[in-house]
Amino acid sequence: MSNRIILFVCTAVVAAFAFSPVPASAAEPEVSPACTVGGVAVAEGQPLPKQLPTVISCFESVEAAEQFIEAGAPGDFEQVVQASPGVSATLAAASTVTVGKAWTSTSRSGSVLIHWGVGSGCYGVTYGFPTLPSGWDNNVRSAEGLSNCWASHYDLTNYGGDVLTCAPYCSTLGFMAARSSSIVYRPVGTFG
Repeated sequence: MSNRIILFVCTAVVAAFAFSPVPASAAEPEVSPACTVGGVAVAEGQPLPKQLPTVISCFESVEAAEQFIEAGAPGDFEQVVQASPGVSATLAAASTVTVGKAWTSTSRSGSVLIHWGVGSGCYGVTYGFPTLPSGWDNNVRSAEGLSNCWASHYDLTNYGGDVLTCAPYCSTLGFMAARSSSIVYRPVGTFG
């Protein structure tokens, strides 16, 4: 009789652990509510950068992240320009623009990674982000291109593998959900 009780208790404990929900932190990497990452404009037809420093800043709110970009991404702007040959260091910090957003959940929800660039958006130029920062790689589920940009999401770093272009918004990335490893922002009407 006591063996049956022990077996019943052990079975109940195992079942409780097996069917208990997984904490969100174990299910996906933890990321800040809003982060920004900067890039430089590349003229149409020119090769996209394969090596670009990840200049990222994170904030407690989307509003704070957007204000940071509107203020010229102080500190980050200088790092992006310094690491980008051919970009004039005399560019005004006011020349930063949001080119797109990527969210960890569908329909513009979850944490957001805001991509900004030097210039005025995708008017004759492209912005390439050859890798996504830690916590964002393979964790994007909805996306949007802004400032005359469409966002092409690639399965591999350096713009390789499967691609899905959001023209300009994808409430879900479908077959590319949680697979984005690099992103290109191109002028409206241009597919990856």
